[in-house]
Amino acid sequence: MANEEREERGGLVKAVRSIVIWVVVVLVTASAGFGAGYFFRDKEAKELGQLSSQEKEEMAAKISSLEIQILEAQKSQLERALARAKLKAGLNEVLDSLIEALAEVEQRNFGRATQKIEAAKGAITGAPNTPDAVRQAVTAKLDEILAGLKNLDVKIREKIASLAKDLEQGPVPGTKSK
Repeated sequence: MANEEREERGGLVKAVRSIVIWVVVVLVTASAGFGAGYFFRDKEAKELGQLSSQEKEEMAAKISSLEIQILEAQKSQLERALARAKLKAGLNEVLDSLIEALAEVEQRNFGRATQKIEAAKGAITGAPNTPDAVRQAVTAKLDEILAGLKNLDVKIREKIASLAKDLEQGPVPGTKSK
């Protein structure tokens, strides 16, 4: 009987030993599979991280470029608005001189009216950003008014009033606005 017990114990030990060996083999295999999977996934994750970094840099460069374009467009718009404001200020100075000249003609002060028209002519000549067509049209009308004032023509007030009205309304007749 003792042999039988030994054989049973020996068989039991062999069975336990083979189970432990299989468990160790399964654990080693699972660990190797997990390690290999982790290694390959880590490599892919690093590649995706690099790709993401490159795309972020490209997008940042594009955004910077677009911001510069927007700022340049805004600058251009502001420059055009400033030019229009300067033109309007110059034309308002001419308009003020015309209104003063009209008052002088009404009082039959042709000498002072001539001075005011000369001042208007100087204002349109010195006005920055005035298109040549506008400058020429206004100067031509001012020359007509000066000729009428030299002849002491009271009816010249209609031409002065007409030019003043045209300047108040915007574009000068005979010219195209921008």
